[in-house]
Parts: sequence; structure tokens; C-alpha cells
Amino acid sequence: MKSLRFIETLFDGIQMLEIVTLPEARESGFPVMLADLIRQNIEKRAEKIRPFESLDAKVLIEISDIQISAGLEFHHGKLTISRGFSGKPDLHILTDSTTILDLSLLKIKLGLPYFFDRNGFKILKNILRGKIVINGLLKNFSVLINLAKVISIL
Repeated sequence: MKSLRFIETLFDGIQMLEIVTLPEARESGFPVMLADLIRQNIEKRAEKIRPFESLDAKVLIEISDIQISAGLEFHHGKLTISRGFSGKPDLHILTDSTTILDLSLLKIKLGLPYFFDRNGFKILKNILRGKIVINGLLKNFSVLINLAKVISIL
């Protein structure tokens, strides 16, 4: 199993965060891209550590047009990425390959996704049109918010 590990120094000590990409996930580019994106975001921006650590959920992201998926299993500072998993995820995001990239450009303001700029409005419009489907949104809203904080490069 390939494991990406990194250490961030915080005011009260050293914190170990872990991102593990399972072998079957390394066969396709999307799960590896997500692992790299999340790792780089956390390494570059310390404010992303707290949302990462708070996540304790299973998230399935499916890209319909290229028929690929990534399962993200968060457990308080540890993320295991696979090609999917059995059982019901807490959040299930279904979209296409172009739209998924827009999600990483979503701005976060006052701790929430910001939909009042060009990219945010585009994402909101795609949600309303059904181009982005998020199952489990209402029950796991805080998971979605913290996932957006961790994935967003802004």
C-alpha cells in the first residue's frame, strides 16, 4: 500500500496527518489526482488542517462521463482513497469530468462555500440543473462544507 504522509507543526505541537492511496486506486488517475490535491492544499494552507481532521465520513465521487469513481474515507486526520467502497456513503457526489474541476476552484468565505462569484454561481447553477448531484447533502451538510474547504485550492 502506498502511503503519503506529512507532518504539520502547530502551535501546540506536531500533528501527523495521513493520506493513503490503495493500490487499486492508483490504477486510475482521478483518485491519485484527488490525493495529490488534498495533500498539497493541506501542506500549503494550515487553515485546511482543522476541516481535514474534523472529517469522519465516507464520500463517493463518481465522474459519469468517464465512468470512474473515487472513494474517500476520512477518519479524523487520516484519509484512505480507493476506487469506491461497498455500503452506502455519507455523501455521494455525481457529476462530469469538467464540472468536478470547478469544485476545486470554489472560494470559501466566512467558513462557507461562496457562490456569489463567477465560479460559485456556475457551481450553484449546475447543482440546480442536476449536473451536480449530491446525495446525503441535507443529512451531512457539515461533511460537504469541510470537504469543500479541504478540496478548494482557493
